[in-house]
Amino acid sequence: MIAALGVLVAGAAWAAEPEAKAPAAKPAAKAAKPAKPVDEVAVFETSKGRMVAEFWEKDAPQTVANFKKLARQGFYNGTGFHRIMKGFMIQGGDPNSKNPNAPDLGTGGPGYNINDEFNSHLHVKGVLSMAHTGAPNSGGSQFFIMHGANAGLDGKYTAFGHLIAGMDVLDKIANSPTGPNPGMPNENSKPLEWTTIKSVRIIPKAAFTASAAAAKKAEASKPAGKSSGTKASMGTGAGMGMKAGESGTTTAPPAETAKPAGEAGDKATPESPTQPQSQGGNEPQGGNEPSGK
Repeated sequence: MIAALGVLVAGAAWAAEPEAKAPAAKPAAKAAKPAKPVDEVAVFETSKGRMVAEFWEKDAPQTVANFKKLARQGFYNGTGFHRIMKGFMIQGGDPNSKNPNAPDLGTGGPGYNINDEFNSHLHVKGVLSMAHTGAPNSGGSQFFIMHGANAGLDGKYTAFGHLIAGMDVLDKIANSPTGPNPGMPNENSKPLEWTTIKSVRIIPKAAFTASAAAAKKAEASKPAGKSSGTKASMGTGAGMGMKAGESGTTTAPPAETAKPAGEAGDKATPESPTQPQSQGGNEPQGGNEPSGK
């Protein structure tokens, strides 16, 4: 009896013991934040020097993405600025311009069109904008860089960036001698002195900024009177993926040719000697606007 009681008591004691609890689950790890987009710039290496442009990606995302894609594919390498209008703009991006004497200059494109992304940016000196044929959503690869302000283009062309270095190079190109342009009636915009776009590279803006700062520091440390001729704000190219020995040029921050009617997606032209566009609809009449594909 006593023994049995002892068993009962022992059993009761055992029953009173708390059951072992499983360790509390740790809170789920927070999802990693998406990587912040890297700000990038376009480095234009031309036969007259280097220009660097930053993008207005928030205001023209599709246009910027298309330009970067073409640049990375080497689409612009070896092309030229086929339409030059001093005080207005210089126009490039036509694959046909790899031959300066091509009869269809200003009519080339990538084989597709992109949508217009008109925005509030003004067309002032140094601004990059897309050329088009005059028809809605007819841009493709042709672009222009403003050499002077032109309010007539505002809200009619997609501005997607501006120069942050190389404004002096822009001036050199815009001051090239020109003659009659067969593709643009009554317009002396065909360059008689050709400027080749050797390459357009897309690099992180931080790399350009660091290179420019290093160049400025190196320039400042040189003895007075011994200038390298390289403007500090452009950088030397080191760290920008540029070849050794390539120097930069400075700059201050701040259209395609159209084909004959019926040939969609061709040239792009700017409006009056103060607007760019591509050939294929010439906006406005007379080819004074930037037009092109």
